[in-house]
Amino acid sequence: MKRPVTRLVLMAVLAFAGSALAEEAAHAHAHETASSPLGPLLFSTINLAIFIWILARYVMPSVREWVHHRRTHVVEALEQAAAAKAEALRLREEWEQRLVQFSRSVEEMQVQARRDAERERARILEAAHKTAAAIRRDAELAAAYEVRRTQEQVRADLVRQAVRLAEQAARTQLTAADHQRFIAEFLRQVEP
Repeated sequence: MKRPVTRLVLMAVLAFAGSALAEEAAHAHAHETASSPLGPLLFSTINLAIFIWILARYVMPSVREWVHHRRTHVVEALEQAAAAKAEALRLREEWEQRLVQFSRSVEEMQVQARRDAERERARILEAAHKTAAAIRRDAELAAAYEVRRTQEQVRADLVRQAVRLAEQAARTQLTAADHQRFIAEFLRQVEP
Protein backbone atom coordinates (compact mmCIF):
# COMPACT_ATOMS: atom_id res chain seq x y z
CA MET A 1 0.00 0.00 0.00
CA LYS A 2 2.99 2.31 0.55
CA ARG A 3 4.16 1.98 -3.07
CA PRO A 4 0.93 3.28 -4.64
CA VAL A 5 0.93 6.25 -2.27
CA THR A 6 4.50 7.08 -3.28
CA ARG A 7 3.48 6.79 -6.92
CA LEU A 8 0.49 8.98 -6.26
CA VAL A 9 2.63 11.69 -4.72
CA LEU A 10 5.12 11.46 -7.60
CA MET A 11 2.33 11.68 -10.17
CA ALA A 12 0.74 14.64 -8.42
CA VAL A 13 4.10 16.46 -8.42
CA LEU A 14 4.58 15.65 -12.14
CA ALA A 15 1.04 16.76 -12.91
CA PHE A 16 1.52 19.99 -10.98
CA ALA A 17 4.87 20.61 -12.71
CA GLY A 18 3.32 19.77 -16.07
CA SER A 19 0.43 22.07 -15.33
CA ALA A 20 2.76 24.88 -14.29
CA LEU A 21 4.89 24.37 -17.43
CA ALA A 22 1.78 24.23 -19.55
CA GLU A 23 0.49 27.40 -18.01
CA GLU A 24 3.77 29.16 -18.57
CA ALA A 25 3.84 27.97 -22.15
CA ALA A 26 0.26 29.08 -22.58
CA HIS A 27 1.09 32.45 -21.10
CA ALA A 28 4.04 32.84 -23.46
CA HIS A 29 1.95 31.69 -26.36
CA ALA A 30 -0.80 34.12 -25.35
CA HIS A 31 1.64 36.93 -25.78
CA GLU A 32 2.47 35.70 -29.22
CA THR A 33 -1.14 35.10 -30.23
CA ALA A 34 -3.46 37.18 -28.16
CA SER A 35 -6.55 36.35 -30.03
CA SER A 36 -6.86 32.50 -29.82
CA PRO A 37 -8.81 31.22 -26.71
CA LEU A 38 -8.86 27.66 -27.99
CA GLY A 39 -5.19 27.06 -27.29
CA PRO A 40 -5.34 27.33 -23.48
CA LEU A 41 -8.61 25.42 -23.38
CA LEU A 42 -7.15 22.60 -25.43
CA PHE A 43 -3.99 22.55 -23.37
CA SER A 44 -6.00 22.46 -20.08
CA THR A 45 -8.19 19.66 -21.43
CA ILE A 46 -5.15 17.57 -22.36
CA ASN A 47 -3.61 18.33 -18.98
CA LEU A 48 -6.85 17.21 -17.24
CA ALA A 49 -6.99 14.04 -19.35
CA ILE A 50 -3.40 13.18 -18.40
CA PHE A 51 -4.17 13.83 -14.73
CA ILE A 52 -7.28 11.62 -14.89
CA TRP A 53 -5.35 8.88 -16.71
CA ILE A 54 -2.61 8.99 -14.01
CA LEU A 55 -5.23 8.81 -11.30
CA ALA A 56 -7.03 5.93 -13.05
CA ARG A 57 -3.82 4.06 -13.79
CA TYR A 58 -1.92 4.37 -10.51
CA VAL A 59 -4.19 5.73 -7.76
CA MET A 60 -7.53 4.03 -8.40
CA PRO A 61 -6.23 0.43 -8.12
CA SER A 62 -4.81 1.11 -4.68
CA VAL A 63 -7.99 3.00 -3.67
CA ARG A 64 -10.11 0.11 -4.97
CA GLU A 65 -7.92 -2.34 -3.09
CA TRP A 66 -8.18 -0.27 0.10
CA VAL A 67 -11.99 0.07 -0.30
CA HIS A 68 -12.30 -3.67 -1.00
CA HIS A 69 -10.13 -4.49 2.02
CA ARG A 70 -12.09 -2.07 4.19
CA ARG A 71 -15.41 -3.50 2.95
CA THR A 72 -14.21 -7.05 3.65
CA HIS A 73 -13.09 -6.00 7.12
CA VAL A 74 -16.44 -4.27 7.84
CA VAL A 75 -18.42 -7.28 6.54
CA GLU A 76 -16.35 -9.63 8.71
CA ALA A 77 -16.84 -7.35 11.73
CA LEU A 78 -20.60 -7.24 11.09
CA GLU A 79 -20.74 -11.02 10.73
CA GLN A 80 -18.77 -11.45 13.95
CA ALA A 81 -21.04 -8.95 15.69
CA ALA A 82 -24.13 -10.78 14.42
CA ALA A 83 -22.67 -14.11 15.57
CA ALA A 84 -21.78 -12.61 18.95
CA LYS A 85 -25.27 -11.15 19.27
CA ALA A 86 -26.85 -14.50 18.37
CA GLU A 87 -24.60 -16.23 20.91
CA ALA A 88 -25.47 -13.62 23.54
CA LEU A 89 -29.18 -14.10 22.87
CA ARG A 90 -28.77 -17.88 23.06
CA LEU A 91 -26.86 -17.57 26.34
CA ARG A 92 -29.46 -15.15 27.69
CA GLU A 93 -32.26 -17.57 26.83
CA GLU A 94 -30.30 -20.45 28.34
CA TRP A 95 -29.68 -18.50 31.55
CA GLU A 96 -33.33 -17.45 31.74
CA GLN A 97 -34.30 -21.12 31.45
CA ARG A 98 -31.75 -22.00 34.10
CA LEU A 99 -33.14 -19.26 36.33
CA VAL A 100 -36.67 -20.64 35.89
CA GLN A 101 -35.39 -24.14 36.63
CA PHE A 102 -33.49 -22.80 39.63
CA SER A 103 -36.66 -21.14 40.92
CA ARG A 104 -38.55 -24.40 40.46
CA SER A 105 -35.76 -26.31 42.18
CA VAL A 106 -35.80 -23.89 45.11
CA GLU A 107 -39.57 -24.28 45.42
CA GLU A 108 -39.28 -28.07 45.20
CA MET A 109 -36.52 -28.03 47.83
CA GLN A 110 -38.66 -25.89 50.11
CA VAL A 111 -41.63 -28.25 49.70
CA GLN A 112 -39.36 -31.25 50.26
CA ALA A 113 -37.80 -29.59 53.33
CA ARG A 114 -41.28 -28.95 54.74
CA ARG A 115 -42.24 -32.58 54.12
CA ASP A 116 -39.01 -33.79 55.69
CA ALA A 117 -39.48 -31.49 58.67
CA GLU A 118 -43.05 -32.71 59.11
CA ARG A 119 -41.93 -36.35 58.90
CA GLU A 120 -39.10 -35.66 61.35
CA ARG A 121 -41.54 -33.89 63.68
CA ALA A 122 -43.95 -36.86 63.49
CA ARG A 123 -41.08 -39.29 64.10
CA ILE A 124 -39.83 -37.27 67.09
CA LEU A 125 -43.38 -37.04 68.52
CA GLU A 126 -43.87 -40.78 68.06
CA ALA A 127 -40.54 -41.50 69.74
CA ALA A 128 -41.46 -39.10 72.55
CA HIS A 129 -44.84 -40.85 73.01
CA LYS A 130 -43.12 -44.24 73.05
CA THR A 131 -40.55 -42.97 75.54
CA ALA A 132 -43.28 -41.44 77.70
CA ALA A 133 -45.26 -44.70 77.58
CA ALA A 134 -42.13 -46.67 78.51
CA ILE A 135 -41.38 -44.26 81.37
CA ARG A 136 -45.02 -44.49 82.54
CA ARG A 137 -44.90 -48.31 82.32
CA ASP A 138 -41.58 -48.38 84.21
CA ALA A 139 -42.99 -46.00 86.79
CA GLU A 140 -46.10 -48.15 87.21
CA LEU A 141 -43.94 -51.26 87.54
CA ALA A 142 -41.69 -49.50 90.05
CA ALA A 143 -44.71 -48.26 91.96
CA ALA A 144 -46.28 -51.73 91.95
CA TYR A 145 -42.99 -53.20 93.12
CA GLU A 146 -42.76 -50.60 95.88
CA VAL A 147 -46.36 -51.31 96.90
CA ARG A 148 -45.67 -55.08 97.04
CA ARG A 149 -42.43 -54.54 98.89
CA THR A 150 -44.10 -52.17 101.32
CA GLN A 151 -46.99 -54.60 101.76
CA GLU A 152 -44.56 -57.46 102.38
CA GLN A 153 -42.63 -55.29 104.81
CA VAL A 154 -45.85 -54.31 106.59
CA ARG A 155 -46.91 -57.99 106.71
CA ALA A 156 -43.50 -58.99 108.01
CA ASP A 157 -43.71 -56.23 110.62
CA LEU A 158 -47.22 -57.35 111.53
CA VAL A 159 -46.11 -60.97 111.77
CA ARG A 160 -43.17 -60.00 113.98
CA GLN A 161 -45.39 -57.88 116.16
CA ALA A 162 -47.98 -60.66 116.30
CA VAL A 163 -45.27 -63.18 117.21
CA ARG A 164 -43.86 -60.80 119.80
CA LEU A 165 -47.30 -60.17 121.21
CA ALA A 166 -48.07 -63.90 121.10
CA GLU A 167 -44.79 -64.61 122.89
CA GLN A 168 -45.57 -62.00 125.51
CA ALA A 169 -49.08 -63.36 125.88
CA ALA A 170 -47.77 -66.91 125.95
CA ARG A 171 -45.28 -66.06 128.64
CA THR A 172 -47.77 -64.29 130.74
CA GLN A 173 -50.95 -66.22 130.12
CA LEU A 174 -49.95 -69.76 129.24
CA THR A 175 -49.32 -72.35 131.84
CA ALA A 176 -46.95 -75.28 131.81
CA ALA A 177 -49.78 -77.61 130.80
CA ASP A 178 -50.54 -75.39 127.77
CA HIS A 179 -46.87 -75.62 126.82
CA GLN A 180 -46.96 -79.42 127.02
CA ARG A 181 -50.11 -79.59 124.95
CA PHE A 182 -48.60 -77.30 122.18
CA ILE A 183 -45.46 -79.42 122.06
CA ALA A 184 -47.45 -82.64 121.79
CA GLU A 185 -49.66 -81.24 119.06
CA PHE A 186 -46.61 -79.98 117.18
CA LEU A 187 -44.92 -83.37 117.36
CA ARG A 188 -48.06 -85.06 116.08
CA GLN A 189 -48.14 -82.82 113.06
CA VAL A 190 -44.48 -83.36 112.39
CA GLU A 191 -44.50 -87.17 112.70
CA PRO A 192 -45.21 -89.00 109.52
